[in-house]
This record gives sequence, C-alpha cells and structure tokens, in this order.
Amino acid sequence: MPFEPIKLAPRGTNRITLDKLGRVMLSKRTRVEMKLDPYQYIVAAIDVDKKRVGLAKQELAKVPNATAVKMDKRGYLSPRLGRMIADKLALNLDHAPHYFEYIGRIDEGGVYWYGFELVDESALGKFV
Repeated sequence: MPFEPIKLAPRGTNRITLDKLGRVMLSKRTRVEMKLDPYQYIVAAIDVDKKRVGLAKQELAKVPNATAVKMDKRGYLSPRLGRMIADKLALNLDHAPHYFEYIGRIDEGGVYWYGFELVDESALGKFV
C-alpha cells in the first residue's frame, strides 16, 4: 500500500472558524488584517448563494438594519451569530468545526466587507 500524504492545518491562516457551540472565532491573522482590538463591535453579513460571510468594523460600516456583535479578548463572536450563520448556510454544528477562508475585501455599495468563503471539508484532509 502506498503512503498517503497527511495535510496539516496551516498555522497563521486568515480565516474564521464556526465551532460546535456556534461561536465564530477570528484567527489572529484575521484580527491583525482587520485591525481589530478586543471588545470591538463587528457587523456581519451572509451571501447564501456563494456560502460567504462578510465582516466589517461597526464604525466603518454604515449598514442599515444591522446588529453589531462584540468580539471578546480571545477573538470569539457571539454564539447567536454563529448559530444564525449555520442556519442560513444549512451547516450542521454537530459536524463542526466549519472553516471560512479569507477571499479578500468586497465592496458592496460603499461598505467594504472582509469576505470569507466556506471551505469544502473534504478538501481540507484530516487535521492531526
């Protein structure tokens, strides 16, 4: 039987993670890219068709009818937000964690979102 390569999760990637508890965790690199400090408020948006999540700082995003959520000192956002993302994208939290890789900044009507696209878990391989 030939050797099968093992793919490890790269450290320091720019992504967000949705865990089993419904929390959204921003990686350290994402927090640096977005220039976020602990306890700042963030506005989130969802593109259901492309399975994307958009994040923006509250003070920079003038989004009507949006509720901002506070990031804690560890980079976690509210579980209510995570469960809403899971519901909208039809993700099962029992099969979490779900990863969203950074795809770049997206301009939608003057609001610049940091875009994250759902990663196909089968393409990730096994994490050790």
